Amino acid sequence: MPKITAKIKEAIAGTIDRTTHLDVAGATQVIAQRFGLNKRMVNYTHVELRNKLNEYGFKATPYSERILFLPHCLRNSKKCRAKYSDEGLQCKRCGKCDISELIGIAEELGYAKAFVAPGGSMVTKLVKKYKPLATIGLCCYHEANLAFDNFKGTKIHTQACLLQNDGCKDTKANIAEAREKMELIDKKLLEGNSKQLKK
Repeated sequence: MPKITAKIKEAIAGTIDRTTHLDVAGATQVIAQRFGLNKRMVNYTHVELRNKLNEYGFKATPYSERILFLPHCLRNSKKCRAKYSDEGLQCKRCGKCDISELIGIAEELGYAKAFVAPGGSMVTKLVKKYKPLATIGLCCYHEANLAFDNFKGTKIHTQACLLQNDGCKDTKANIAEAREKMELIDKKLLEGNSKQLKK
């Protein structure tokens, strides 16, 4: 039997396909009622709907034009020895939290940059500085919606992956889901973009 998250993604795709003018909040409630979801899963559904709306452009963006943003609350507060700079927490890659593995995935895929940011204002500042075509952030529900709102109407394609637990300290990431989102790409779309640029 598929996990509830897989069912939610399937329902989202179907909802978007059938809806011309999508009301995200309304669609979230329809799906929530259908599956009898708790608040956390309602939030997950809302973020996945917004992800789906941004997915086409994200998949058409090469890894080299993307930036990964991680929250500093992922660090191990008792063991982390990393220092902050004007570009966020400078991870020492000690492996005592999820940050090192997530940065490693971004490097393996060829992402332009990966930052550990203490909040949305730093994300905005770094986006203005480095000008990526796409961003992906691991974050809480509130920060995910702020990011979607901040980049709405821009040419920046955004994806969000919710943390496994809320709070501002010692949070955890779903590494498998984060990798799945980070890997999203459509080679046919990339080829089409490349041909358009050459014209």
